[in-house]
Amino acid sequence: MANRCMPYDNILHGPVFIQEPSSVIFALDSEEKKVKLNCEVKGNPKPTIRWKLNGTIVDIGMDYRYSVVEGSLLINNPNKTQDAGTYQCIATNSFGTIVSREAKLQFACK
Repeated sequence: MANRCMPYDNILHGPVFIQEPSSVIFALDSEEKKVKLNCEVKGNPKPTIRWKLNGTIVDIGMDYRYSVVEGSLLINNPNKTQDAGTYQCIATNSFGTIVSREAKLQFACK
């Protein structure tokens, strides 16, 4: 009987980062009025993604400016007072939870 390799995607496993967020400096006078913090994760079953800002879970449903698209955090109309700080991506499935490295969002003039 020949050995058969199963595609990795079919094997049940905990979350694994493909891309972790990196620090961003947002120009206060930028014409682009949004910031994207990247986070890409694989796992089976598919992990749920949450984000922390300064150690506190970001409540996506409570602030219309925040959205998660394919794991990445989008912040519309970023505000220095509310949004500056340290972000982390958290991925969870039935096999475990992983936490990304810290990524700082800072604001500056061009």
